[in-house]
Amino acid sequence: MLNEVQLSVLIVSWNQAERLAKCVGAVRTFLPEAQTIVVDNGSAPPLNLPEEAIEVVRSAQNLGYAGGNNLGFVRCRGEFVLLLNNDAVLPSARPIEALVRFLRAHPKAAAAQAKLMLPDGTLDACGEFLTPAGVLYHHGYRHFDGPHADHPFPVFAGKGACLLIRRSAVADVGGLLFRPSFFCYYEDVDFCHRLWLAGHEVWFVPTEAVFHDEGSSARLLPSRMVWQRYLSNMLSSAMDLWRARAWRTMGPLFLLFVFGGALFRGTWPKIRRVHLGFPRKRAERDFLPRVTVRVPLRYYWAMVRRRFDVVPPCSLPSQEA
Repeated sequence: MLNEVQLSVLIVSWNQAERLAKCVGAVRTFLPEAQTIVVDNGSAPPLNLPEEAIEVVRSAQNLGYAGGNNLGFVRCRGEFVLLLNNDAVLPSARPIEALVRFLRAHPKAAAAQAKLMLPDGTLDACGEFLTPAGVLYHHGYRHFDGPHADHPFPVFAGKGACLLIRRSAVADVGGLLFRPSFFCYYEDVDFCHRLWLAGHEVWFVPTEAVFHDEGSSARLLPSRMVWQRYLSNMLSSAMDLWRARAWRTMGPLFLLFVFGGALFRGTWPKIRRVHLGFPRKRAERDFLPRVTVRVPLRYYWAMVRRRFDVVPPCSLPSQEA
């Protein structure tokens, strides 16, 4: 059984009391000895939480997913910290126990994502790879479970809906979990990118599936705001973390995607650059080939549509050598 010295569970919620109750209920049922921290991220009215069973951190204003997690992270005491969305529900303790075992057995790995199941019975992204265009490929997204998700593999980024991280690794990436200026979207990708640069690894682990009602918070926001935040944060992260090789090989298509997407959605990205100084132990050439895949050209169009609509997935690509 995982106790609070071993595991901290961090959940951020802005309103959505009913979803949060299901999420917290499952955590307290299956991980009763773990430290559980819930951040009430400026909810109106404030969330009614059982403060005798969990640690509650309240913010007077909505700090976004990034700021809310940063606020709660400093309270975490566990060797490992589980980032769990308020719209994710654990089926048992087994997924988290599997993630903990994996990180202990693989000291180079600093983050591991569990398998996530969407309400329609298909998979959420089984980790995210980079593409030659510098944008993300969401591996296995809206495919049914199968061989593509039955073994562990390194990924460019793990999805923050159910992501276990080694708490000590945060000190290696600038001492900050997420960039507060990002507010929401792409902050988990930026964090995982920093982990790779600092010499760590990020993996997908085929656990028992965790239920995830994807996008429950996003549905409360204007789609134009969602798109603007996503593009802005993606561009800001690249400006801070990419070096010459990445810009030379991926930059042209990446900028085409960013500004083409901006025109398509009628918005414009804003640079939110916050330089995080940390020792870079890996050059891009040392890890990008491991976490980059080639996808059909039609995928890029489907990716734009899929950000807001349900569309049939493209066939699974092969990883680059």
